[in-house]
Amino acid sequence: MNEPIDRKYTFCATSCEHSREHSHMDAMVFLARDQALPRTLVYYREECMNLGAQPEQLKAIDLLIERVLHYQHEHASQVKVADVDVPDLAGILDDNETVT
Repeated sequence: MNEPIDRKYTFCATSCEHSREHSHMDAMVFLARDQALPRTLVYYREECMNLGAQPEQLKAIDLLIERVLHYQHEHASQVKVADVDVPDLAGILDDNETVT
């Protein structure tokens, strides 16, 4: 399968930890203004813990949650439920490629 993981955003990012490059082909973007993001991150943390993630990973998630909550508090007027503008972003809702 050679389709983007994230169809809503195109981006290039470099990992501060390992200097590896990532893009919409192997990663996805969540905006700090997404009202569901803090709860999503809490769930993600629980899953990481259940899977045996190292304490450093769990602390990094805790700090990320704290930063997102701070951002949402400071920018409350921008916090909203995520949405997709259809048909402006045609392609986001297209079926995934079939894996054979």
